[in-house]
Amino acid sequence: MSDLRSVLIQRRVFVCALALASLACSSAGNTGASGGGPGSPPSPAQRATPNALFDPVRLYHQMGLLARGTPMPFVGSASFLAGPSVDSTNVILAVSLTNAALTFSRENDRFRAGYTIGVTLRAGATTVRQVEAHESVLVTTFRETSRNDPSVIFQQILTVKPGRYSLTLTVRDDGSSRSATEDVVIGVPSLGVGSVGSPIIFAEVTPRTTTETVPRVVVNPAATVVFGRDSAALVYLESYGPGAGSRAPINISVATDNGHVLFSDSSSIPRHGSLYSGVIRIPVFRLGIGPVTASFWQAGSPDTTSTPIFVTFGEDLPVATYEEMVNYLKWFTTPAKLVALRDAPPDARAATWASFIKTQTSGTTSGTDVLHAYFQRLLLANQRFREEGTMGWLTDRGKVLIAFGEPASVYEQRASDPNQRGRGQVWEYPDLHVTLQFYDFTGFERWRLTNASEIAFQAALRRIAK
Repeated sequence: MSDLRSVLIQRRVFVCALALASLACSSAGNTGASGGGPGSPPSPAQRATPNALFDPVRLYHQMGLLARGTPMPFVGSASFLAGPSVDSTNVILAVSLTNAALTFSRENDRFRAGYTIGVTLRAGATTVRQVEAHESVLVTTFRETSRNDPSVIFQQILTVKPGRYSLTLTVRDDGSSRSATEDVVIGVPSLGVGSVGSPIIFAEVTPRTTTETVPRVVVNPAATVVFGRDSAALVYLESYGPGAGSRAPINISVATDNGHVLFSDSSSIPRHGSLYSGVIRIPVFRLGIGPVTASFWQAGSPDTTSTPIFVTFGEDLPVATYEEMVNYLKWFTTPAKLVALRDAPPDARAATWASFIKTQTSGTTSGTDVLHAYFQRLLLANQRFREEGTMGWLTDRGKVLIAFGEPASVYEQRASDPNQRGRGQVWEYPDLHVTLQFYDFTGFERWRLTNASEIAFQAALRRIAK
């Protein structure tokens, strides 16, 4: 028994837009220093091979998810629910990808792209199941073809015997030669009496009333909720066995990625026919910020099952750990406020972050408009100003662009002695009453603020930082 479907989600349900966009950057190399002034666009080489900055592939792997970056970024998950017989288990494979990763062509007044998903499940040298699905995405406007949020969800349900399998998952864009493959080993559990199925972070679900029914759930492959937008992480859970009551009591424990327990609680799921199934709501404010692991077990049973949950910092903000996010904000606010963020204990990070956002973005039309603009400048600086051994956003020109934006004017200064290799560049910010001077003393695109300009930069940063 299998259920194959591709689901086009037209609303932002899963990962923030920068998540899969930065998956395309995470495994790309970078050669040569970027030149040009702050007003010049990135070169084709820069667009093709941006610096590795945000690395959601690494983070998703740490969370136990399937993920690949360039040239065909995707995020996926494998979940397990009881099958129709005692010796079978449903394996739910879910993959999310972006419209921007696909090649669209015009079809009358619309645009269509095709992609192929290959799934191979092996037990040793024996191929147990092999599926190749050809799917298509149809959108009505050209703008939708470049969407960077993971709007396309593919699911495949395989019903197999419990055991250890090698899984090969391949995602291919039919309109180009781009593809990516993930090879993992999965342990398919036996879900008998007293056991609990995989907790599933979902977009849509209809609780099952019998294990003979094919699961009807649209999985959130990246197990992601958005801080400030989503009030709760919604978890679909099944428990198996005859039971004695109308509800099955479920214990819950949520811990950070380093094992610190944020909280423990209990809930219950109702009986539906021959099994217990239902939705457990975990308030986002209790989950903190960043990746956590939520564990579930039925009272009196040793069987424990868990799922990663990633609480992002906001829509269109990077997928990052809490520590990484604080580091990215080094040109956004004052050192004292960064220290306050960094020193917040795990169970206070959600409240600390909410207070920080409220303070930093007051007066904007959207609570995170200022942060959105900041990270766009950070990505731009990383593209333009890479130096050998230094990422672009950490260079002197990079930090100025991130902190102050585009200068009103830029002009070059050449050394008066033609035998000297050094050259200068001046950036003017009349609104800030700041003129900054950079020098490349080596001639190898290693630009540094002069001592006087560094002092002026820091003073101006303190003035504008809230």
